[in-house]
Amino acid sequence: MLDWLKKPSGALKTLGQRGEEFAQQDYRQRGYKIIAANEFNKTGKRLGEIDFIAQDRQRIVFVEVKTRTAGVSRFGSGIEAVDGFKQAKILRAVKSYLLSHPQYRGLRPSIDVCQVDYREFDNSQFCAKIIANGVEDWD
Repeated sequence: MLDWLKKPSGALKTLGQRGEEFAQQDYRQRGYKIIAANEFNKTGKRLGEIDFIAQDRQRIVFVEVKTRTAGVSRFGSGIEAVDGFKQAKILRAVKSYLLSHPQYRGLRPSIDVCQVDYREFDNSQFCAKIIANGVEDWD
């Protein structure tokens, strides 16, 4: 009915989507397997979203990606954007995920913040800065 509202199948990806894909590729190169992307509680109250979840032999890593165009500080740095309110939302989403996925109980959980920068002026590739355990509160 409202087909004109739908994204065309070949629609361009947003800067944020491209940044998340770049970050996932970076984690793959570090030996992680991506087990989920854009994960949120699908039943009941929406607790927050996890950009993607990566796993290696000992760890399950929940990654919050913030993509920025280098030199543009309108929203502050990606790291600054993960403030106390955002951290609380991420923690709720992670705890909910772990409760509903008992198969990962044997892995050590951590929450990384990955800032992806893109240099618009020369269309160069993205670069990622990972803050391991950037969000902590394992009560």
